[in-house]
Amino acid sequence: MRLNTPLSSSISKMVLAIVLSVSLLATGCSSQWISVALADLPVLTAMTLNIGTLITTLESGKQLSSAEATAIQNISAQASRDLNLLAALYNDYKANPNVNTIQKIKSVITDINQNLPSLLQSAHINDPILSARVTAGVNLILTTVASFAALIPQTPTMPTAQKRTGQNLPVPQASELKKQWNQQVCGAGGGEALSSAFSSCAVR
Repeated sequence: MRLNTPLSSSISKMVLAIVLSVSLLATGCSSQWISVALADLPVLTAMTLNIGTLITTLESGKQLSSAEATAIQNISAQASRDLNLLAALYNDYKANPNVNTIQKIKSVITDINQNLPSLLQSAHINDPILSARVTAGVNLILTTVASFAALIPQTPTMPTAQKRTGQNLPVPQASELKKQWNQQVCGAGGGEALSSAFSSCAVR
């Protein structure tokens, strides 16, 4: 025979309240990691496209070699492909949450972290100012994507060490991303010709 005492009723209500609180917290965190990425990804993609615009401007002015232009365009194209795929996966997860899509998102982030530094290293950009600007742009993309990774929910299949990787990374808002990009990559510097070309890559 089950006794429905005031104490047991109180405990049941307390447990239910805790369960509901945890559920709401989990739902909030889940929606946050998606909304943050989906807000920033269009800005990151615009950045990669504007690298291409910058290089077209410099190449037309004979300010860098064809080999350098091709190498930097490769960075732009690879970053654009990876970021578009990442955005598609985030939207897929938003529509149909599942562990497989989370694993695909992690895989694309891993690819970005491998592909872009490798392409940057092989670019061999001679002009030190241009090299510094392209490097700053790539690093801004990489650090932002790393902050996305830190927000991804833990899954039962993840090793404990992997769960802890990249935690507490600040995620810049879209407006802050644009500000950092325009200052670090598109600000004036390197003479009139370079300054004019840099201004063409600003994200509005």
